[in-house]
Amino acid sequence: MRFGPLRSWSLKGRLMSVTAIIVLIAFYSIYLLTKTAYINASKARIKESLTVQIYALMAVAEDQDAQLTVPSFLRNDRLNQLNSGLVAYVLDVDGDLIWRSKSSDTFAVLPDISINYSLANLTESALDGHGMFWIGDQIIWEHENGMEGEYLFLIGEKQQIMRAQVTQFKTEVATWLWVATFSLIIVLMIAMRLSLNPLKDAQQQIELVRIGERNKVEGVFPSELSPLTSSINSLLDAEYLQKQRYRDSLGNLAHSLKTPLAVMKSELHQLEQDDTATQLIKQVERIDDIVKYQLNRSVVSAGQTLRRKCLVEPEVYKIVEALKKVHAAKCLDFLVFVEPDANFPGEQGDLMELIGNLSDNACKWAQSKIVINIDTQLDGLFIVVEDDGPGIPTAKRSLILDRGKRLDQQAEGQGLGLSIVMDIIKTYKGRINIDDSELGGAKFKISIPIVEG
Repeated sequence: MRFGPLRSWSLKGRLMSVTAIIVLIAFYSIYLLTKTAYINASKARIKESLTVQIYALMAVAEDQDAQLTVPSFLRNDRLNQLNSGLVAYVLDVDGDLIWRSKSSDTFAVLPDISINYSLANLTESALDGHGMFWIGDQIIWEHENGMEGEYLFLIGEKQQIMRAQVTQFKTEVATWLWVATFSLIIVLMIAMRLSLNPLKDAQQQIELVRIGERNKVEGVFPSELSPLTSSINSLLDAEYLQKQRYRDSLGNLAHSLKTPLAVMKSELHQLEQDDTATQLIKQVERIDDIVKYQLNRSVVSAGQTLRRKCLVEPEVYKIVEALKKVHAAKCLDFLVFVEPDANFPGEQGDLMELIGNLSDNACKWAQSKIVINIDTQLDGLFIVVEDDGPGIPTAKRSLILDRGKRLDQQAEGQGLGLSIVMDIIKTYKGRINIDDSELGGAKFKISIPIVEG
């Protein structure tokens, strides 16, 4: 069975909705049962009270001059007061009035004697437009002269009195049930929040893993969540091992291809240096570059499901020291500005490939000076590398920034290194711009989002 929009609700929303519905149904059932029990109890109380009253009425009746008489005023004050709602009658078998209580003077008609009145049950009928509960009994009275007479003793109470009491009872019960409902829902909300805290903790741990603060989901969780956290940790371990296998296999492949290519280059150099040999050497070198590029690209693209992060500053200085040695003949001046707590949202190897290739490219074209500036702003890591070289013509910039270009289609002189840079930026959903540097050369501006949108 499908529940439509309910499928997209949060767990808290589902639990609260189901709980609220169950509580409302339960309390409404309690309300109906309580109301029915109160009405039945009220009718039983009225029957018992009327039965007592009718026996009291029979007890004060007496024979006077062969006539049945009842005192005008009775001990029950309600029978002596108008509009009290309690009335009493004594009728003969023909329905003629023998006696009536003072409280019945407001009624213009007499009770219907055709109704089967009883002491065992309440009888409900209308009197002069008013609903009434009746208790009645027919008795045979033996007079002093030996004659007998049959009489109907009736005691009645207006149903409106019980209805008013039932209405008041329903109002009180409904009020307290609503108070209990809201109180219970608030208590359940608090209990639910406390019960769902482990889920929130697990979500925070997973978020820490995603941004690279943790390698695994850590902490003590309820038994219901333990299988989930264990499965997530197993997935993380499997992802790490798969990435390692990728890198090991690609490293082995690179090593395997390196030797045959070196042999081919060596053999070609030993051949007679004609145009054909020169072209073959260039093509072998090209193949070597393409292999290196594709291997680097595979490593960068493999397994970016969960991000790590690493501190930028120490890696940058390692790269600068290495480049100073590689390009020692040019006596380059490096100006490095790195925010101390800047973090790269990914693998250390990707960071070194990114900054290393950008900086190495700048070293190749610079005359004397290179500037590296790295900081974080607005949830992003910003990397700027510029040099005082000849710069890059606008037409060639579009070729470099075209992410769909293959290595053999890149702008002249901007090959393998910048291709790897572009793939890393693409992997981390970053952006790159090439401008003119104030130093006179090219200025590469990279932005990498720290938190993915």
